[in-house]
Amino acid sequence: MRGISRKLIESIAEENVGEFAESIEEKVKMICSTAINELSLSVSYVNIDKTLLQPVNENFNGSLSAESEYIYFLAIESPQIEINCLQYNDWWKKLKERIVFAWNASKKKKKRKKKGKQEETENPYNFQAEKYNLDKFTDDLQIAISHCLTETSIVYRQERSLKIIGIDDFGPNTKIIIYPVLLEDDEYKIFISKRKGFYKINFENREKFVSDKFERVGNNFVKMIKILNALIRNSTRAYVRPNQIYVESLLYNTPDELFEGENIYDVFLKVINYLNFSNTSQFRSILNPDKKLSEDKATRFAIAHFSRVLSNMNNIKQ
Repeated sequence: MRGISRKLIESIAEENVGEFAESIEEKVKMICSTAINELSLSVSYVNIDKTLLQPVNENFNGSLSAESEYIYFLAIESPQIEINCLQYNDWWKKLKERIVFAWNASKKKKKRKKKGKQEETENPYNFQAEKYNLDKFTDDLQIAISHCLTETSIVYRQERSLKIIGIDDFGPNTKIIIYPVLLEDDEYKIFISKRKGFYKINFENREKFVSDKFERVGNNFVKMIKILNALIRNSTRAYVRPNQIYVESLLYNTPDELFEGENIYDVFLKVINYLNFSNTSQFRSILNPDKKLSEDKATRFAIAHFSRVLSNMNNIKQ
């Protein structure tokens, strides 16, 4: 990464998207609430009182920038859906059903264009209790969310998430990503069908440690998160980026005194020099302080990727 200047670092740190971010958060809450209410009319396992929208990435710690993605867990409490996930795990069958679903959706769309607007008389969700798992919930959520958006917006179905892009609804270059997950107590459960089970994650420690660090060192902590995120985005390919939990863990383990000072560029130099000369794999994870970053599933694969980011910082202008 060449040309990391004082001006660049200061501009990243001082970028403020507060009002815009708040408006996006409110729109996402409204859309998800409306979609869940619509689904609950047809699907007995879906209830607005048993769902939670949880910010996951930079919207978790307030370090959002103009290039940030708004990532959420849409968590639903449902023991029956969990049972259905574990019982109904034929990957090829589900793939075939999704292809059929996409084909049928395409045919229906063409039919509507020919006939013009008319009231839908059939239930679009086709609720089948014994088959209703997290994949089916995601498919239905895609339909319900699309009903809440203008025609110019698109809801993409990804492997375990929905990606929403809409200039008229959210503004240019704004990406919303929603992961439908299960919720049990404080634990979010992401279904990994190929592994025939759930990946579990708990944000309780993360929230505590991020809040504690902010109270001790102030806003320079958030500014450093923004700076590292920006440098990572511009120096790595999207699918090999260190995740937000890893970035927060790095900075949480960095000594408090290195965040002192009013000049954020000087703080940046101190923190980067410290990380360069540290064995960061031995740092503790903010998700689970009993584990090193090299031991936590959420962070261990990010170590090598972040090392590349550090090695790219070879032309810092003083």
